[in-house]
Amino acid sequence: MLCPGSAVLTANAPRTSSAYAAEGTCIHEVSAGVLNGGRWPAFGTEFEVDGHAIAWTEDMQDCGQAYVDYVLGLNGDSLWVEQRVSFAAPLGIPPDADDGFGTADAIVAKGSELIVVDLKCGRGVDVSAEDNPQLMLYALGALELLDGVAGDFDTVRCVIVQPRAGGVKEWVVSKADLYEWARTVGAEAVQRVRVAMTAEPGHSGFLSPGEKQCRFCPAKATCPALRDEVASTIIGGHHGDKQAATPDEFADLTVEAPAAIDAAAWLAACLSKVDLIEDWCKAVRAEAERRLLAGEPVPGYKLVQGKKGNRAWTDAQAAEELLRKTFRLPIEEAYNLKLISPTDAERLFKAGKIGPRQWPKANGLITQADGKPHVAPASDPRPAIEVKPVAEEFSDLTDLA
Repeated sequence: MLCPGSAVLTANAPRTSSAYAAEGTCIHEVSAGVLNGGRWPAFGTEFEVDGHAIAWTEDMQDCGQAYVDYVLGLNGDSLWVEQRVSFAAPLGIPPDADDGFGTADAIVAKGSELIVVDLKCGRGVDVSAEDNPQLMLYALGALELLDGVAGDFDTVRCVIVQPRAGGVKEWVVSKADLYEWARTVGAEAVQRVRVAMTAEPGHSGFLSPGEKQCRFCPAKATCPALRDEVASTIIGGHHGDKQAATPDEFADLTVEAPAAIDAAAWLAACLSKVDLIEDWCKAVRAEAERRLLAGEPVPGYKLVQGKKGNRAWTDAQAAEELLRKTFRLPIEEAYNLKLISPTDAERLFKAGKIGPRQWPKANGLITQADGKPHVAPASDPRPAIEVKPVAEEFSDLTDLA
């Protein structure tokens, strides 16, 4: 929706998954199993997800548990987990086209309200539920599938459950407003993509780089418009004609001195592009590594062997017997003993292994540090921390000189 040209650039782009994305997929799959009556795996259980070995951790379970608790706490009339939905019809997409579909994490029918829940496992970006295009599309698909079948719905509650950033966020929209959005904003976006698909790949008129649209785009490492955006920011505006930056321009970067520009304004302008540029840098490194691992040349670069990994026992049970029975090492030397965390203790309390009269005593020994200050855009809903300039902390001693 934000960059119609990406449909062309990503058509044949290889899809790779980071370890973070694989962890999120793992949490989704395990949580879905729990919602369907399964159990949480033991900590340390390994899963193979998109080429990554993911070990199940306490933090992953806390994330999944928050999502499961919310969904089950709705006490709905019906529940659908990992439900494939199609929103093609409301957007004017032909029914025979293999487009316009997605998988909703959880859909709950409750009276005249349909609730669409999406689990987000990320930490860095607090995703809002209000006017969220992904959720609105899933809501349309849920209505197309269930309205009049599982109930007569008047409203849809769009929910983001993001335990690691922002918690639960809800937004309610009427069925009429949702279909109006589909007929206008949604259908217009589809039309822009259709036009972009008929243009030449990389046509600058259809590529619109930005933090949101570029974050997960598989073509961002080679996108000419994003290269131009980065070059414009770093070099200083030599690319206003939006022509793609060339290798030569990157080989000899000359940063313009911002002498005639207000320093604070310059800093703010650059800061607004930092996340975009950092994501682009990571994507470039990843794409170069992918090509070299596939045997494709990247001029001036090669693959080398990295540092060896951490040492590990080939047979942990045999090593345990050797250390304890043969070497006769005491328990405190053969094992690393560590007190359980407050989160583990609270889990034991919820399981009934720590009594309701005992828990307040343990709770009184728990502390939690405040979050450290960090830079955020002015639009961030959190209140700003007021910091006085250091000079204001001193008295004016001019008259005493």
